[in-house]
Amino acid sequence: MRSRHKFQAKKIPLADLEIQAQNAETRGDSKTALKLYEKICKDYKTSSAASEAYFFRGQWYEKDHQFSLAVKMFTKIAKYHPESPFFTQSVEHCFQIANTLQAGIRPRYFGKIPGFRDFDLAIKSYELVVKYAPFSRYAPQALNEIANLQLAAKRYDQAIDALDRIVDLYPDSIEVPSVYLKIAKIYRNLVRGEEYNQGGAVIARRHYREFIVLFPQHLEASFAENAIRELEESIVRSKISLGDFYFNSRYNKKAALKFYRLAIDFAPYTSAADQARSRIAEISGGKKPKSTPVDFLFPSYKPQSDDESVAASNDEFVAAAMVQDRIMDQKDDRVDPVSEKSVTPFVKSKDVFVSDEA
Repeated sequence: MRSRHKFQAKKIPLADLEIQAQNAETRGDSKTALKLYEKICKDYKTSSAASEAYFFRGQWYEKDHQFSLAVKMFTKIAKYHPESPFFTQSVEHCFQIANTLQAGIRPRYFGKIPGFRDFDLAIKSYELVVKYAPFSRYAPQALNEIANLQLAAKRYDQAIDALDRIVDLYPDSIEVPSVYLKIAKIYRNLVRGEEYNQGGAVIARRHYREFIVLFPQHLEASFAENAIRELEESIVRSKISLGDFYFNSRYNKKAALKFYRLAIDFAPYTSAADQARSRIAEISGGKKPKSTPVDFLFPSYKPQSDDESVAASNDEFVAAAMVQDRIMDQKDDRVDPVSEKSVTPFVKSKDVFVSDEA
């Protein structure tokens, strides 16, 4: 008990610590001021003076390029002293530190040892801005910069998550129009060609259409319309490619016609849809599947009969042929091509329906 009273007796009053720290600042002795502010934060962390102490420490660490410690100090103000007059400035400093790290400025350990570029710390700093100041003007900007950093690291799912949060949480933000275009561009770039899964193209098309509905007078509206047309051409050609595969490689006229008709139904006004109509007319006119010497010597698939009773026994081919189309056209339960659950997001259409049937 005696030692405890002795420790309490040595505790310097808060007013004296503040005066000493301010005097140290005035004479330019930053290190002494830092130690005094550290003592204020330790001994009087619930007082209003602690917020000023945290702010001074944060500024000192930021100037010394000890960015991690600086962010820690500023977020303590946001977390424990939201009523402090230093709250807004602390949020601004966190955002500025994230910008600095994003620009590639290296931190310094202990203020002397150069470190590596730390983009993850930049993301963390932006996230802290969103967490502790969600209603500030910096929050949507921070989410947008998080998306940019995640895109640079090719972490597409995290980038889309950040952009989606802007749309959901800040629908009136000036960032929203560019967010729709950015999400659409991400999904559009994920599609590698018409022979690959077009799920990304379908989602990109949806975002471009929503952009046009919400912002019809935007300067990029015509660009979005052109992008929609290109995406629809790609999706229709993908369906035609599947139809060609079933007609020429599986000798399944019924499945091929299904895909050609689906291509027309999806975007009947496209030039690709005209190709689908031409193929339907050719098959109706008696066109036969392409054959090679290998097919003649080692036939793997027998041409499907036009007889409905015989064709009915081969409905498993048609059912398999419809799977890819359902995946692409579903709006709610769509397979997301950037989901972490998707092991191989871009599978060639031809490889999806490989059958062991002789």
